[in-house]
Amino acid sequence: MIAQPRPGSPLHDVYTRLVLRRIELRDFAIIRELELELSPGLNVLTGETGAGKSIVVDALALLAGARADASFVRAGADTALVQGEFEGEDVASAARRISLSGRHGARVDGELVTVGELAERVGRLVAVFAQHGALELQGSAAQRAQLDRLLPEDARQALQAYRRAFQRRAEVAARLAEVREAKRERARRLDVLAYQIQEIDEAKPRVGEEDELEAELQTLRHAERVVQGAGAALTALSGEDAAAVHLTADALRELTAAARYAPALEPLARDLDAALTGLSAVAAEVESFLASFEADPARLDAVQARLSKLDDLKRKYGDDVAAVLAYRDAAVKERDGLLALDEDEEALAREEQELAEELARLAAEVTAARRSAAQRLEAQVAPLLRRLGMPHAVFTVAIEPLAEPNANGADEVTFLFSANLGEPPGPVSQIASGGELSRLMLALHLVTGAAQPTLAFDEVDAGVGGRAAREVGALLGELGRGRQVLVVTHLAQVAAFADAHFVVTKAEEDGRTLTTVRRVTGRERAEELARMLSGTVTEASLSHAEELLSEAAALRAHGSSPA
Repeated sequence: MIAQPRPGSPLHDVYTRLVLRRIELRDFAIIRELELELSPGLNVLTGETGAGKSIVVDALALLAGARADASFVRAGADTALVQGEFEGEDVASAARRISLSGRHGARVDGELVTVGELAERVGRLVAVFAQHGALELQGSAAQRAQLDRLLPEDARQALQAYRRAFQRRAEVAARLAEVREAKRERARRLDVLAYQIQEIDEAKPRVGEEDELEAELQTLRHAERVVQGAGAALTALSGEDAAAVHLTADALRELTAAARYAPALEPLARDLDAALTGLSAVAAEVESFLASFEADPARLDAVQARLSKLDDLKRKYGDDVAAVLAYRDAAVKERDGLLALDEDEEALAREEQELAEELARLAAEVTAARRSAAQRLEAQVAPLLRRLGMPHAVFTVAIEPLAEPNANGADEVTFLFSANLGEPPGPVSQIASGGELSRLMLALHLVTGAAQPTLAFDEVDAGVGGRAAREVGALLGELGRGRQVLVVTHLAQVAAFADAHFVVTKAEEDGRTLTTVRRVTGRERAEELARMLSGTVTEASLSHAEELLSEAAALRAHGSSPA
């Protein structure tokens, strides 16, 4: 009957490896100091009424992220500590400190975390179903998740495909909204970009142009001085009077004539000839410059106007001409992108429609699979509820369409429950008592499995006795074969199925009530069951207790439970 994790699945590895190994309490409620070493399988806590059995479950709930209350701090202390140690890789340790000052703290693996982070990480490992109500059953999302554990593999794959398509559709819708918003602004932006591109293109700026213009501007601003200096230089080089070219030519003739008789002068004559050639070339260049140079005021104005235009472009579009040209390229790219928005919108709208059709198809497939799973769940939970001491209980699963589909499909899943004959079923969070909720959760987990490897139940056997109590114990034992289970019970018939049995006792010390926990085995365990059966240990109650232990051991060895 129990839903075991599939071998090779991620959950199977978690269930077989990771358990809550130790719970440690300091100054918590009436407990001064307590260390509880738990075992895999079914762990039970027993003890007299008021001894503090439920305190351990309350502490575990806090460790899993339940709301903290300063009333948990033991009288006379300032803070209370709850700490758990786990076997496995996800979380090695978790702790919760409650302070009278209200400054509570949480740690995971020694690092400070928020209570939300604690609840998320430890909540994946531990689920607590206490007498105040099984919170897991109070939300439609949690009920849907539990039902989904019964989906066949093809439906699971369809659900995963639905979630991927749902995410993609959200992305497409967001992009489509951006495109449509951009289209509304497109005309204005295209006008701006067209003006900017045209302004730059008409100016035709060129990298390096500014340096050339600045040099020309300096020349034009000092044109008179340029003409005066160049003219004087030309006169000195080749004027009619004693000019450098004429004098050098005369010197070369004389030196060449003398070299005929003094060979040592020949190199000097050659050097002077080269100098004459250079002087003549310079004179010719200066003459050409003066012939072509125009000190035109209109050209000065043109150069200044060009530099002013380049400055204007730089003020608008970049620090230099290279930046202006880069801005122009970016503007062209943006313009082309805006012009392509029509194509983008059409493609996105088409993809959105295709995704909507795919989502509708996948959602219908998942809904059909959920309805089938709901029928199986109802059929399998009903006999378990009868075995758990609720012969008239009714459990049904309502699946209604959501007003707006979400990432998990188009269905709202609601568990409906009624414990009494003739009473119409209603939402479990509104109908069931604490004990009924715990037993319902036990039945559900036996059918669907659980997302957490460690489950804690309080008051799961409230209001049952006799054969129904043995059924509760047997079913808890079944559950413990796949997970670690912690149960607070007052029934010997339940405790007899435990893999590990802990007795909670209270005593007075220095005028204070203190709670202690110890593990019992062998005769001590039989005596505890005898006390639970009759209030005292007698030969008859001890014999009955040993009978219960033998019967439970036999039933568990054969993997069955009483009919």
